[in-house]
Amino acid sequence: MIASMLSGKAGPICWILKDCFMKIKIHELAVQEIEDAIEWYEMQSRGLGERFRHAVIAQMSKIKIHPGWYPIEDGVIHKAYLPKFPYKILFSIDETTIIIWAIAHLHRKPWYWQNRLC
Repeated sequence: MIASMLSGKAGPICWILKDCFMKIKIHELAVQEIEDAIEWYEMQSRGLGERFRHAVIAQMSKIKIHPGWYPIEDGVIHKAYLPKFPYKILFSIDETTIIIWAIAHLHRKPWYWQNRLC
């Protein structure tokens, strides 16, 4: 669901800058984290899960345009915080692709995602 939304049609600015964008790959466990958080937030308050989903998509869109702008979390892993939610997106950058390794809650198991980097 999330991955397909990122690869869908974009507005005119994206069309103009198309060659500047990098591809995004999302680790399967990161996709599960997104879906679990959406479900949890939706159970807390109707529409909150949708707001979380939009926050994730918006932040991934920014990462896709300017991946190098984000600070280093550890080694080659960058971090991008989600506005208004206690989560961060952890990703690495290679020549043509951004790999999203985790959508990590800020107050739970801080380094659990590192075994995904193999």
